[in-house]
Amino acid sequence: MNVHHLPMEFIIIAAGLFGAAAGSFLHVCIWRIPRETSIVTPASRTPCCDVSIRWYDNIPILSYCILLGRCRYCRSSISLRYLIYEIVTALLFAGIVYKFGISLTTLLYLIMTMNLIVASGIDWDHQYIPDFLSLPMIPAALVVAALVQWTGMFPQALVQNIRQAIVGCVVGGGIIWGIRIIGAWVFQQEAMGFGDVKLMAFMGGFLGWDETLLCIFLASLLGSCVGIGLKMAGKIDKYGRIPFGPYLCAGAYLCLLFGPEIIQWYTNPLFSP
Repeated sequence: MNVHHLPMEFIIIAAGLFGAAAGSFLHVCIWRIPRETSIVTPASRTPCCDVSIRWYDNIPILSYCILLGRCRYCRSSISLRYLIYEIVTALLFAGIVYKFGISLTTLLYLIMTMNLIVASGIDWDHQYIPDFLSLPMIPAALVVAALVQWTGMFPQALVQNIRQAIVGCVVGGGIIWGIRIIGAWVFQQEAMGFGDVKLMAFMGGFLGWDETLLCIFLASLLGSCVGIGLKMAGKIDKYGRIPFGPYLCAGAYLCLLFGPEIIQWYTNPLFSP
């Protein structure tokens, strides 16, 4: 059966369902990787009473709703974050498929999206980003750019040649590195982790320099709004630190979906006669 003949609505729903399942697995990765335990074994267990979870209690989104967010065995509350990761990943997957359809570019950006989710989750929980989530992706970005340039693979990719990928890596990593140095000088303490530098270098390789600038702007805007909201709610004091990685990842995802349109929207008035 040729999937290209299926209704687009069906494909998007299928992508969302697959994304929900992926979100469940990615949450396992976010929980286990910092604890240096296998992401495959042992099987998932209830966080409250340590009972092995049956398959029918592990259906993404549905099981949480049926159980009303409570453990089947001890009736303790289960964190809402399980449901959030599944729903958010479902929506992100559906967005990529809606934008790029059934293509190699879709597969590429779904893999990138999963990477961003895990990096965001670990940075939010532990305020660090494992190197293996960012460093291997830098040469991967160059390889993808070479394939686009020389073979025509990934025709919908934002970066169309190696030069764009290299410049994107340098601009992304360089700007965050500069912010890190200036922030440390101004505040007399580390203002941003080096993991953010490597993360932005990898994302710059996939976005190109122009989308990278937009990504950093969007991340700063989102981070400022959330930071102000948390401070007003009394969740952090004036010295409180919030991880920047999740906002960089959110900015990168927005650039994947809407970057060219946003850039065209704000550059047209600047250069129109």
